[in-house]
Amino acid sequence: MIRSDRYTWLKYGSYALLMLGFFVLQSARGTAFWLNGATVNALPFVVASVALLDGPYAGGAFGFAGGVLLSLNSPGVEGFSSLSLGLFGILFGLFGAYYLRNILFSALAGGLVCVAVESFFRYIFHDLLIYGMGLPQAMGLFGRQLLLSLPAGALAYALVFLIHRRFTEETT
Repeated sequence: MIRSDRYTWLKYGSYALLMLGFFVLQSARGTAFWLNGATVNALPFVVASVALLDGPYAGGAFGFAGGVLLSLNSPGVEGFSSLSLGLFGILFGLFGAYYLRNILFSALAGGLVCVAVESFFRYIFHDLLIYGMGLPQAMGLFGRQLLLSLPAGALAYALVFLIHRRFTEETT
């Protein structure tokens, strides 16, 4: 096996373990953190970080895998999280390759866009139709979710960046 192939497998395996660790921490009964109905959702930030650092193919693959994990813990429509996070990983990876730098604020902005779009669709198709939630309540819920998710997103980017730097060979 070529050395760079081994490092690629180790890097992607480390990303998968990191994503699984964030999922367990945000959804397990003893470690999940709630604030008036809002929870931490770090997986869009992990997907944004992977897509920014490793491109659209890795972003789409890890987005799909993260969506499958979120679907396991969600009472919503099966497959919506997989489709949305996979598509987000691909699109953000393409956009990031052309227009963004590989910095923390780019990854946080990408995760913020993903969380905002998911919150918008959840409000329209779930909270408004089923519970009749008003727009101010939905905006408050989105703000609380963002307040909880941004620190986890910064930690996710830092860990993904360390893994990427450790297992990516530099060509000089």
